[in-house]
Amino acid sequence: MKTATALLAMIGLLASAAAGAAVEATITGTTDYDFRGVSQTADDPAIQGDVSLSTEQGLYVGIWASNVDFGNCCDEDYEVDWYAGFSAGETIEWDAGIVYYSYPGADESLEYTEIYLGGTYYGDEEKWDVGVKQWFSPDWFGYSDEGWYSELNASYSLPWWGLGLTGHYGYTWGHGPKNNTDDSGLDEYADWSIGLTKSLWHLDFDLRWVDTDLDGDLEVSNGAGTNDSRAIFSVSTTFPW
Repeated sequence: MKTATALLAMIGLLASAAAGAAVEATITGTTDYDFRGVSQTADDPAIQGDVSLSTEQGLYVGIWASNVDFGNCCDEDYEVDWYAGFSAGETIEWDAGIVYYSYPGADESLEYTEIYLGGTYYGDEEKWDVGVKQWFSPDWFGYSDEGWYSELNASYSLPWWGLGLTGHYGYTWGHGPKNNTDDSGLDEYADWSIGLTKSLWHLDFDLRWVDTDLDGDLEVSNGAGTNDSRAIFSVSTTFPW
């Protein structure tokens, strides 16, 4: 029921935004689907796709999908995320929206909704930027309790070979003390990454080092939930070219 309600709502948004909207589609191949420092594919590769519509007024809606593997959990094979939001501004760009995470064919208790609000500052002719974003879910990932995620992101255009430098720091938090769980089972932990980006022809390359302070606490059998330090390489292309 939750999935059906969310899909109908998102389809309505897509239909209302379609007139005069720009359409983009992105395909990504990655060595690991990393979500806030934790592998969603048992440290295995993923193929991901995104289709979005955006208007000149700043409204956007879309759907994103990836294969997933949580180990012997909930009969999950795929994640499908429906999202909608609004962004505005130039030197400082504000962004607010909602995401519905679904796992077709799996236990519906995994499904949840997050809202987010963020801002990004673009400096020195957009050669660098820094941004913050706050996420909130009233029913986080099947734990039946609130979940919060705070993140800081930055990028800088290096003067060599068209390379870009990226950095990220995030903190997942709920109600329990750091690295312990409260009654909901939600861990509080930090994740971070540093990486290099490069665009060549119609391809975007991303190589980054990802780590957390969990020390493997969330890891289960066969690599599911991997959260130790590791390198992740991704290649993506966006249409229309």
